[in-house]
Amino acid sequence: MLKVVGASWQKTRIGTYILIGAGLLVIGAFFISYMERPKYNGTYCATAFWSKQTGFHIEYWKQQNDLLNIPKGAARVCYKDSIYENGWAQIEVETQRTYPDWVQAFGAGILEGSLTWNNIYNQWKNTIESSCNRDESSQNFCTWLRELLDENYMSIKETALQRGEHDHYWHQISLYFRQLEGLETGYIRGASRARSDLEEEIPFSDFLLLNAAADIQDLKIYFENFVLKTDNQTADAAQTKNTAVEVEDKPADAIAAAAETEPKNFFLPSATMLTKIFQTGDSPTWRLLFGHSTAASYASMLRIQKRYKFHYHFSPNQRSNTVPGVDITFTGYPGILGSTDDFYIVKGRQVQSIVGGVGIKNENLDLWKTVNVTQALPLAARVMAANRIAQNRRTWAKAMSRHPFTGCKQWITVDLNKLRPQDNLYMTLAEDEKHDDAALPLNAADEAAISERHNRNKGLVWIVEQLPGRMHLKDVSENFLTGENSTWIANGVPYFEEMLQASGLTADNTYDDMKAKLEDELTNLEAVDQFMRKHGFRGDLLGEESVAYGNIDI
Repeated sequence: MLKVVGASWQKTRIGTYILIGAGLLVIGAFFISYMERPKYNGTYCATAFWSKQTGFHIEYWKQQNDLLNIPKGAARVCYKDSIYENGWAQIEVETQRTYPDWVQAFGAGILEGSLTWNNIYNQWKNTIESSCNRDESSQNFCTWLRELLDENYMSIKETALQRGEHDHYWHQISLYFRQLEGLETGYIRGASRARSDLEEEIPFSDFLLLNAAADIQDLKIYFENFVLKTDNQTADAAQTKNTAVEVEDKPADAIAAAAETEPKNFFLPSATMLTKIFQTGDSPTWRLLFGHSTAASYASMLRIQKRYKFHYHFSPNQRSNTVPGVDITFTGYPGILGSTDDFYIVKGRQVQSIVGGVGIKNENLDLWKTVNVTQALPLAARVMAANRIAQNRRTWAKAMSRHPFTGCKQWITVDLNKLRPQDNLYMTLAEDEKHDDAALPLNAADEAAISERHNRNKGLVWIVEQLPGRMHLKDVSENFLTGENSTWIANGVPYFEEMLQASGLTADNTYDDMKAKLEDELTNLEAVDQFMRKHGFRGDLLGEESVAYGNIDI
């Protein structure tokens, strides 16, 4: 050891130790730089634990790769925001059947809200907040709408409390709003956990508003034609006689022109849905081609693909059977618990189906006169309830026929099990689904149900159409199984003659010239994709060049 002249041995030793330590750090850094590090893909997971003594406790697991080993708890969630990569975020929420249904629902809501809080805020900011503050008329509409939804919410909670014990449908409606309450709680918790100083808080009434997105267009029609007009008629009654004389002096044709309401342009962007069921050659298997596009504002382009795997029961009693539709995948938006795109894939015990819908067109405003909007249920809650409790497509249609007030749509639902050459009573399930219910002896009703399941001509395809206060549902399986009618393109013009007449529309012949050509061309998903991209219902169906109208292709 070299001793510096004038330095003590102690200082020399300290300097030596520092040099040795620095050298070891350099060597360690060199080896660490070559060590294999775990690579994460941006998937974040969390678990909600619950007990009667302590209530809810949330554990956040940060980024994870080994998703199967995430503790299940009462509910668990994994979420990946890849919007900047492919335009979509993905979330999967799973609950456990051993917990009460309200715990599953509230826990699922907390987890989703706490991980997606930032996108919920952005969705609200882009849509609700900006639209409601656009001008005075928008503010008036949103004020009325918030009051209506708050009133409906309290009424729905009371009705669900009274009927949920014995009515499967109302039990599921109750759970939808339990999940929504959890979503708000999770949103607040997520924002606080991120130490985010948000400019505005989202009131619960706006969470209700987000989840009424599919109903807002109908409610606005009602507001403008039956709420505002009532106020305007009161104001008109107070006008002076001079105003009336002034109107009488106008030419008759000018008065008629002023009174004439401008017709709706049905060639504006709207959703389009294509369904084709066919056989290839001598194959016993039937094939389904399904295309769906959603027309929406660019302000609502924060998209999430969601998968809810909720093990709810038919009633609050945990000893009751779990619902058939436990596994629902759909395209949606932040803060909304259903698909306002109206596209679902439902799986579970004995169930494997696809559900799609588009907005239906209506020129008959008189239909709204029979509708009590204070008793309306949000469309998203109705569809999710039907998805969960339906054992087949007929019971799905029956469930959808309840409370047909707002959210006017035309729907198609297809039983995917019936496309198979061999129809087994119990489809192949995931390992954790195989013990949902113990096998029971079959009675006459069960045997009849099994026989019906084996009949492809019944129950394969149902179409459901809703106008204000009206519902028409029918099994149209035979129509699709014949060669001439195997393809249906839904563009909002009613399918059923009764609904067409009630809507005040005339039959749409736009696709008649294309029918034969479509039957030959639409043979695979690539052809469906090309058709949907070119022929979103925009009025240019027969043109050579498609125009960018902003249809969202799925």
